[in-house]
Amino acid sequence: MVSINIPVYNVLVNDLVLQLMNQAEALAIDFEIRIYDDGSEEATKNENRKLTKFSQVIYREMAQNLGRAAIRNKMGLESQKSYLLFIDADSKLISEDFLKKYVELAKPGTVLCGGTAYSAQKPAAEKLLRWVYGYRREAISAEKRNSKKGFIITSNNFLIDRETFKKIHFRENIGPYGHEDTLLGFDLFSAGLLPQHIDNPLEHTGLEDSGIFLNKTKTALENLLLISKNILPEASEFQNRMPFLNRYNKITIIIPQALLKWFFNLFGQTIEKNLTGKNPNLFLFDFYKLGYFACLKKNKPAHKD
Repeated sequence: MVSINIPVYNVLVNDLVLQLMNQAEALAIDFEIRIYDDGSEEATKNENRKLTKFSQVIYREMAQNLGRAAIRNKMGLESQKSYLLFIDADSKLISEDFLKKYVELAKPGTVLCGGTAYSAQKPAAEKLLRWVYGYRREAISAEKRNSKKGFIITSNNFLIDRETFKKIHFRENIGPYGHEDTLLGFDLFSAGLLPQHIDNPLEHTGLEDSGIFLNKTKTALENLLLISKNILPEASEFQNRMPFLNRYNKITIIIPQALLKWFFNLFGQTIEKNLTGKNPNLFLFDFYKLGYFACLKKNKPAHKD
């Protein structure tokens, strides 16, 4: 019935796996849980190895770090069940019906995206940017996601049938971090498969420090430019339907790209102080991303920390 795939990098997944096993056993479904470690520290691997005592768990350690896209492809293509459920390791089940909802809606040719939730409790000050962004921008209802997200899927919580994934899976040529799920969503959309968003979220527990999140955001924007310029240069649908690119193209009609770049280089450090501080402003974060992308588009060095 379902292969639950959890790629791991320096995260303990014992509690998550036990929650999933309990729900699967209560449903009396045929399942397996694949845990592929992608280069974690030894202490993490020592703890997660304990899960091998369960017959439904397939635990494997990669000889070298494969990266976000390749590890997911390896798991999905080696899975043995009809449906593949991908879950990020830094997730927490917040519903007793999490698996049940997916099982009831699963059918061939349908991609289901459950969504993301965040704790209402504010984290430590150094993690506020990731929490504020997630709580306000990512933790939205399925109705809003279906109306606004287009082909966008999120790899932390989605289900796809195995036969579809064998034909269309993550591309592995887009760099170290960011938008591999966006590109998968577009490839599925191009094949006539639009993801269906449902209200079945997992809580994202792995909040990064604000500085780390900023750097990941920059890397993701670099990947997005690579996709739009080199991988899908002729795909106007990607430009029109990918929310950030659509917004950027509209804004640069009013504000020239060169002016965005100038503002970013002038105020970038000041904005970073706000974003890594105790009251991060998402309007400034949006401007920061637009400015950084303008610098990338100009093919000149952007502001550095």
